[in-house]
Amino acid sequence: MSFGFVASPTYRNGATDAELYAEASEDCTYTQSLGYDTAWFIEHHFSDYFPTPSPFVFMAAVAARNPDLNLGTCATVTPWYHPLRFAEEVAMLSHLTRAHLFIGMGRGSAPMEYEAYGIDQEFSREMFAEHWQIVRSAFSGERFSVQGQFTKMGREVVLRPVPARDRVHFLGAVSSQPTARLMGEYGLLPLCSSAYPMHLQSQMLSEWREAAADPSGEATAMVHLFIADTDEEAQALCRRYGPLHFQQQIVHYEIGRANYDGIKGYENFNRMMGTFKKLADSTQIDSWMKLQLVGSPATCRRILDEYRAAGITKFILHTATAGIPRSLRHEMLARFAAEVMDKAAEPARMAS
Repeated sequence: MSFGFVASPTYRNGATDAELYAEASEDCTYTQSLGYDTAWFIEHHFSDYFPTPSPFVFMAAVAARNPDLNLGTCATVTPWYHPLRFAEEVAMLSHLTRAHLFIGMGRGSAPMEYEAYGIDQEFSREMFAEHWQIVRSAFSGERFSVQGQFTKMGREVVLRPVPARDRVHFLGAVSSQPTARLMGEYGLLPLCSSAYPMHLQSQMLSEWREAAADPSGEATAMVHLFIADTDEEAQALCRRYGPLHFQQQIVHYEIGRANYDGIKGYENFNRMMGTFKKLADSTQIDSWMKLQLVGSPATCRRILDEYRAAGITKFILHTATAGIPRSLRHEMLARFAAEVMDKAAEPARMAS
């Protein structure tokens, strides 16, 4: 097992953007010192919900300070990028760090962000596919050109700088069995969410393995962390702070205004957003809480075993919800590292 953390700036009332970015950068140094191996960055635009419109810029800044810390995105929304420029920036970033890059990619789901960029959300699935085709061609090292539906290159090119391919890993967001199969067919590693019960996680990863040319690749999941002396104390923390995550999503995704009916590829999102509204109520959050790392150190280790049995071995620990005091985030990450992470690695050490 390996463990990273959400490193995107966390909105704090009264703090300037400069202060938020400085704190997030300092947190990367602190968390790496605890033994976490990867800093992961979330992309969002035009709101207080993880204001990281350019994860690659932030990753370059972190790489200058922490050159041996792996860096990842969870996820970059590829329909909002020119794919050739995307490939160039990843290639350049691969030489600004000595560590590995884990480039998670997805379609995004906020109508507000699509509308601001003037991009038709209905074509997001096709845009994602074409974008990945171009990035993959660029990373092949061969001269290439593409005349696609959304991107038409005017001439053949070879990607420069030449990327450090052995240190760049591409992942695709997985939210259903069909998308899991698709990511396998694309040759993308699975980037999972903790929103689904273990039996569904297992089914999605089975679909991915069936479709993947190399089914041995590691699956990664983002999981929220609330750890304390006892299960009851951790659950109390989750009931206090967990709903804030969904309250922020209600604002960012404009739940109540935005309507996904008729948007191809988003047929289930109205129901999903209805779930977010429910989970914004602390009395309704227990079902979601059971899927997260919530509990004493012993309980967190048991939940990790359940994830491992489902096929997930890389974790992005999420403590970055706005409203959780920074000192508490640090405390929980430190405790997890000392009392859970080290012990989770013991079976692997014993087997080696």
